[in-house]
Amino acid sequence: MEVAPMTERVRMSFRLKEFPGGQPWICLEPIKEDLIVLANGFLGFDLPAGTTIEKAKKIAEFLEENVATVSYTKLY
Repeated sequence: MEVAPMTERVRMSFRLKEFPGGQPWICLEPIKEDLIVLANGFLGFDLPAGTTIEKAKKIAEFLEENVATVSYTKLY
């Protein structure tokens, strides 16, 4: 019997963070519940070197407004 892939979707918030040296990056934080696959960690986006805080804020705002959910599909 063939088993269908399982997909899990959750809403995430895109939060602006900074590395100790000041380089911005974006962390995905769960709004209500986390993806099971992220039980012991998190996802983040490293931005290109030289990205300003202002540009990073715009990127995070764009993602916040335009990404409805983040998903993980387990393939069998």
